[in-house]
Amino acid sequence: MQILMEPFASLDAYLAWVDQRPDEEHYEVVDGFAVMSPSPSMRHQRAVSRLLVALVHAAPDGFDVLPAPLDWVLWEAPRLQIREPDLLVIAREDAQGPRLTRPPLLAVEVLSPGSFERDAVAKRREYAKAGLDHYWIVDPDMPQIAVYRRSGDSLDLAAHATGTTELVLNEPINIRLRPSDLALPEG
Repeated sequence: MQILMEPFASLDAYLAWVDQRPDEEHYEVVDGFAVMSPSPSMRHQRAVSRLLVALVHAAPDGFDVLPAPLDWVLWEAPRLQIREPDLLVIAREDAQGPRLTRPPLLAVEVLSPGSFERDAVAKRREYAKAGLDHYWIVDPDMPQIAVYRRSGDSLDLAAHATGTTELVLNEPINIRLRPSDLALPEG
């Protein structure tokens, strides 16, 4: 992860700057600073694409499932914070604007080598602060899925499945998943 420039004073300043960047560059804003992450691995992208298909089939009426890159503006003050979850389940009316400005129904992060602290600690804390009620962290290497649900001001572990164990959820959507179905086959 590479930190670029000085902190942005506002969302408008960030948008003016990012509009001048090449389309293939994707950024999050952490504590006001633009942060560019490396491209994800094949294993990561396979898990994202398989999970995207499963979520599209399970999403309730009136909701869309969208993959990154899609900015979610967590907050603007005291310093701008923008994240790009790997997958978002959002109300269809929220899909009309150029970026998400309120919490989605569900945010999903798929771990990459070196992203555990960012996804499981920092983003989980930030997403809770921004009002998210449902958060999943998928580890395609293990393979495993950790399901977090809002409890007071935090997102606490509510369910967990590894390997071929089926994860059956009815909140926030009805879905059945096996972590092994999201991983690359061995060999």
